[in-house]
Amino acid sequence: MIRRTLVAAALAACAACGPAQAASSVRQLADAMLRQMPRTTAVSLGDGPRVVDVFFDPNCPYCHELYEDLRPWAGRQGLRLRWIPVAVLAASSEGKAAAMLQATDRGKALARNEDDYGENPRAGSGGGLVPAARLTAATREELARNLQVLHAAGPYFAFPLMVWRDQSGQARMFLGAPRDAAQLESLLATVR
Repeated sequence: MIRRTLVAAALAACAACGPAQAASSVRQLADAMLRQMPRTTAVSLGDGPRVVDVFFDPNCPYCHELYEDLRPWAGRQGLRLRWIPVAVLAASSEGKAAAMLQATDRGKALARNEDDYGENPRAGSGGGLVPAARLTAATREELARNLQVLHAAGPYFAFPLMVWRDQSGQARMFLGAPRDAAQLESLLATVR
């Protein structure tokens, strides 16, 4: 329900635009975000020159769905997935995002959050990572910067949000989880 509402709000924000103008506006927002990516702190999965940045909240069910769908793609065909945590959806989101960023092995912390999604009573609802008891000042700054970059998406601010450059160098953005494996594969085929 929340996802449909956010998507509807994003579409309504561009209702006055024609299709070409809306697409141009989305590309401009995505480009602005991509220029700011060096400011973000992410958990990288896979290694390679083809990069997709994914903004997610540790308690977001659609982000969890996307993580499950993208997991087999990490490192495949030179694809690097940069998971950028933000804390927006629940009171425990900040603690879970902090636990991830403060972990010795951030990739394992992300995997624990997603593998135990909805199944760890100590973590509460949503992501399975137990929230950090203490957030360092550096972690607070990292989470604040991640959120600032996400806000560059303007009316398209929702989860998950993927941004990347396509093979022609154009900035691309996709809101939500792809509807099926074919759509996901089609999107990933465009990544430069």
